[in-house]
Amino acid sequence: MLYFNDRKQLAALRLAGAFLLSTIGFVAVMLGDADLHKGFQVAILFSLFSGHFLLIWGVTSLFGKDVPQLAFWLAAVVVASIAIYSSRNGSLFWLRYAAVSGFTAFVYLMCCVLVWRARSHRVDTVVAALFLMQVLVVSNRTLLVLSSGMDLSTHHAFKKSAFAASMQTENAMFAIVIGLALFARYSVTLVKQLQRLAETDPLTGLLNRRAFEDRVQALRASSAPLSTGLIICDIDHFKRVNDRHGHEVGDRALKAFSRLLERETPETAICTRLGGEEFCILLPGATDEMIRLQATHLRGAVERLKISTKDDCLRLTASFGYCRLDPDCDLMTAMADVDAAVYQAKNDGRNLVRRAGPVVHDADLLQKTA
Repeated sequence: MLYFNDRKQLAALRLAGAFLLSTIGFVAVMLGDADLHKGFQVAILFSLFSGHFLLIWGVTSLFGKDVPQLAFWLAAVVVASIAIYSSRNGSLFWLRYAAVSGFTAFVYLMCCVLVWRARSHRVDTVVAALFLMQVLVVSNRTLLVLSSGMDLSTHHAFKKSAFAASMQTENAMFAIVIGLALFARYSVTLVKQLQRLAETDPLTGLLNRRAFEDRVQALRASSAPLSTGLIICDIDHFKRVNDRHGHEVGDRALKAFSRLLERETPETAICTRLGGEEFCILLPGATDEMIRLQATHLRGAVERLKISTKDDCLRLTASFGYCRLDPDCDLMTAMADVDAAVYQAKNDGRNLVRRAGPVVHDADLLQKTA
């Protein structure tokens, strides 16, 4: 249902396929006789390998990991070889059962490790624990079956036993519980995606203005009693870029500019697209000199930025304004002052850095730095 509602939700499709194929395998085990009809054995093995591959593929898609294909298919080849050998030599159903059980335990263990390594929410720990519990259940059940002394010579004899019924009950319970846990994790993922869409600019991936205003107070509070640096920059003559090269190049320029801001600022900084070609950077725990040096560094980095186009190489410049935000400063007033400093930089010739506020400007702040 998730996939039909949104065709980009491939993880949901893969997990749904895994549950469907596993159901087919369970039905074939309980209703068919693989000793008399080889088609049932083929169906069981097909559902086993394809269903568990879709399971691990769905889990890795959901958690943003790569599928460990080499380990999976090596195990699949070993188990398939054992299954073929046991079916040709008769009275070796116990070997087939042990190989298949070991394979399922191995897949669940891989899922457990993948989820545990990628965990970022409490529900991830629950999912990993469920996979680990199923590994222990399958391993314990296999040991009990092999040591019970029951008739394991044929598939027909096994499916008549109480162990077969308990196995299917345990498998059904695990499928329901892990399905609910994965759906809960999927819900968390969707909520995070919606939150990210609500907080970020769709073109550049930076925070949008609303998210910036929501986060800035928390960042300033965490930095107190130290001050916070506020830098606003505006790309020079950006309308000319769109008019000359087209909006596609303009969009690429905005993306490249955004990546530069993220790359050239500290990890603790908050980079925001305020709108159009105007951007804002917030630096926690920064002094006047640190803010000035950061703005000057960014100005030089933008000047060195090159964006390839069909005809030539596009170069950009930007005008910068900055100020120091003390804990008792009003953010909106400070942003208005820094905006005025940006326009002062543009009036003075663009590609400059200016400090906001009623201060005496030094020559270093009035002249373009090399």
